[in-house]
Amino acid sequence: MTPLHDEPRVVAIVSARMASVRYPRKAVVPLAGRPLLAVLLERIASAPDLDSVCLATSVSPENMPLVELTRHLGIPVYQGDEDDVLRRYIDCARHMRADHVVRVTGDNPLTDLETLARLVTLHLESGADYTYVPGDALLMGILCEVITRPALERAWQRGEAHHRSELVTLYIKEHPEEFKIQTAELPEGLYRPEYRLTVDEAEDVQLMQVLFERLAAPGKIVTTRQAIALLDKEPALAKINQHLRHKPVNLRSVALDAGIVGKQ
Repeated sequence: MTPLHDEPRVVAIVSARMASVRYPRKAVVPLAGRPLLAVLLERIASAPDLDSVCLATSVSPENMPLVELTRHLGIPVYQGDEDDVLRRYIDCARHMRADHVVRVTGDNPLTDLETLARLVTLHLESGADYTYVPGDALLMGILCEVITRPALERAWQRGEAHHRSELVTLYIKEHPEEFKIQTAELPEGLYRPEYRLTVDEAEDVQLMQVLFERLAAPGKIVTTRQAIALLDKEPALAKINQHLRHKPVNLRSVALDAGIVGKQ
């Protein structure tokens, strides 16, 4: 990541809060001795394709540990609306003077950096409003997506309350004719939908802690490929969270992709 300068163009915004229906305080669960959020922020900040990275959390006092953790890392923080996640992203993007936002969710500590680089390049070269990997790869928990700030603003202005919650790009996916959408494929070898690498429930935390205990090393970023390779080598690990169901909002997002891909 290049140093923050006067006009950052591409900014990764990582959303995280202490509150969680299924696993409260998951943002600070230890992965190889370090808080999950710290692991994720340093991971994203290592991407050379970004002008900056920022944590977007809410104004709730319970999120102050996340604010302090992030500032200790030297990473900017924006505190915004508690419930309107889309508004929080827009306000954070304006605060960071971002033209393009790389959206990263705080429960995906293995967000893939190869894919991030591919999406940013494709997004800028194509002049898209929204660039992402469609399909059930989303359910793996390794994806980010890239959206222009004007597209986010348009989605907020035209959408309704349910478009402004957890799934920030729901309005865009429901109205693809209003946006220039660019889809991409995962880099070869990363599409493994049988693996669940997100952190949403206790078993997800258990698996992630095992992966990082086995793979983490000082000064090194645990790659998504390393995690997949370990799961391939030891299938019993994948069974830790294999039985869990995915969030309905994510299944809804995947279902909408068929209409988008079919029109391209």
